[in-house]
Formats: sequence, C-alpha cells, structure tokens
Amino acid sequence: MKTNTELVEYAKAQLGKPYWYGTFGNKATKDLLERKTQQYPQHYQRERMERYNEQLGFRVHDCVGLIKGFLWSDSVNSVPVYNASQDVSANSMLKKCKQRGRMYTMPEIPGILVFMPGHVGIYCGDGKVIEARGFHYGVVETRLEERPWENWGKCPWIKYPESLRCFAKCGKNETSIVDALKSLGENSGFAYRKRIAAANGIEEYIGTAKQNIAMLALLKKGTLFRPEACA
Repeated sequence: MKTNTELVEYAKAQLGKPYWYGTFGNKATKDLLERKTQQYPQHYQRERMERYNEQLGFRVHDCVGLIKGFLWSDSVNSVPVYNASQDVSANSMLKKCKQRGRMYTMPEIPGILVFMPGHVGIYCGDGKVIEARGFHYGVVETRLEERPWENWGKCPWIKYPESLRCFAKCGKNETSIVDALKSLGENSGFAYRKRIAAANGIEEYIGTAKQNIAMLALLKKGTLFRPEACA
C-alpha cells in the first residue's frame, strides 16, 4: 500500500500544473480535451478553449483527481491506470475516510486530506496544503488557515503511521486541559495526565495551574506528545 509521505511527494511534483475537471493525472491532449468537453460542457466552456489548448502536453488533475492520480500511477510521470473502486468525488472521499473529524482535531500528519464541500486538498505539513484549486489557479500551495477547510480525513487507500506521536489539536478556545482532552475523546484522568506531563518534560506533575496551562498550550499546537509514543 502506498504511504502518506509518497502522496505528499506526488502532490509537490504537480505544483504549477493545470487543473482540468474530471482528470486524474492524464496527459492533456486534443483528444482528451474533446472527450472532457462532451462529458462536462459546463466546465469546458468556449471562452476557456484558448487556455486549454496552451496547456496541452501537461499532466492534469482536478481536486480529487490529484489523489486518484497518485493512487493509480506508479510514478509522478507514469500513465495512470483507472480503478473504478476508487473513483469517488471529493464529498464521497470524505465519507470513505474511516478516520476523520473537524479541522480543530486534525493530527499533524503529512498526507492527511482536508475537505470543504465539493473540494479536497492534501496537507503537507508545516501549515501548508497542496490543492488542485480550479481552472484559474491550477495546482497550488496554500496556507491551511487561509482557506475554509471544514474536515480532515485519512485516505482509506493510503498507509499512515500506525501510532500518532502527538495528540490531535484541541480547539483554540479550550481553557482546561481536562476538558480539552475530553473533547478529543481522550483519557483525562489524573494518572494519565501525569504520564502525559512526564512525556512532555513537565516534571513532578501534581496538577497545578501552571503545569496544566503548559500542557494545554502544547495541545492547542498539536505538539503534545502521547506517553505511549515516548515509552
């Protein structure tokens, strides 16, 4: 199975390439343009044809096609092999993700998919997303916080790290480490918090306000280490 880091590498290799609706790493040809124009006339309008013709020869994708192109290709340049079982829309891709959630709970893992209605991007780490944004943009890199992403999900056909080194981020408005952990569905008991503290260099944890605030600050950043990952 392909991995999350390979997905990021594939996406980076597509930066600057054109967006063609309904494509998944295909080579832009006149034949492909004719077929897509017949299939999706609402996207391949007459006024766009001059630009489409200028883009012939490039590897092209739409938003979810950027992920399909990775899944269906042996390399960043190879011809994709269609797989009907993985041919889903952006909205259906989110539904396929067994692990998913609202953005404030997103784990800091490159290759996580990020979603807004009808659109999907690829989180690459360091607050950056690569997305096939649309006809006027092509494949671009954007800042995570500058776009209205609503949900994240782990692509079901990609292998991610089995154990998360850090907890997912909690909401920015959380004021209690106990409530913040509960909001993520995590164990918030004192004994476990003591283990968390030790894993994050907070010594002799007794639950003081200063200690709890320090842990909460790390949790909000998504950099609070899990004690299991540090054992």
